[in-house]
Amino acid sequence: MPNYHVISNRRLSSETFVLRTERPDSLILAGQCFSVGSSRLAINREYSMYSAAKDPYIDFMVRKIPGGRVSSALSELAPGDMVQINGPYGDFCLNEELIAGRKFIFIASGTGIAPFHSFSLTYSNLDFEIHHGIRFKDETYDFEDYPKGSYFSYVSRPEGTGGGQYVTDGLRERKISSNEIYYICGNRQMIIDSIAILREKGIHGDAIFTETFF
Repeated sequence: MPNYHVISNRRLSSETFVLRTERPDSLILAGQCFSVGSSRLAINREYSMYSAAKDPYIDFMVRKIPGGRVSSALSELAPGDMVQINGPYGDFCLNEELIAGRKFIFIASGTGIAPFHSFSLTYSNLDFEIHHGIRFKDETYDFEDYPKGSYFSYVSRPEGTGGGQYVTDGLRERKISSNEIYYICGNRQMIIDSIAILREKGIHGDAIFTETFF
């Protein structure tokens, strides 16, 4: 795999960070993913791009998984270190012809918000909402990057005695419009549940797009 320099490694929380690297000389579309690995490991993992498609660098949002060799190695990288990157891959991308006339609803759990962050930075005229399921309230990663009123978080493990809420709870309560297109990314069970809710509300399958992170 080709090697690229690390530009920065920015912490978002105790477990999650944004790794910024040099950009491969390739056509890159918002929503695509890359195979990423440390040069000292013989394994790699796929991560969606977190930055805008035309940025002169690539950002990857990574959550350090207990026992995860790749995520642990990436978390230790510093500016100037080398990282292996192959790609881009995938077609979890927006149909640009529909952006002017449709509203996009992005449903994410955890770091599954990465491609939606990329969409929002890439398309200045995008009409969208992000519904983000997180465990703790400090996981509203870079929420200030989104236009006011477009980002909604659902905390499953709130502090205190209050009950938690899942992103699917918000989806059940939300009014649905036939003009909307739904993109779902993150936990497999969350995706299955979200699709079931949308279909119950009358959303046709050709308006639902998914990307499974884990």
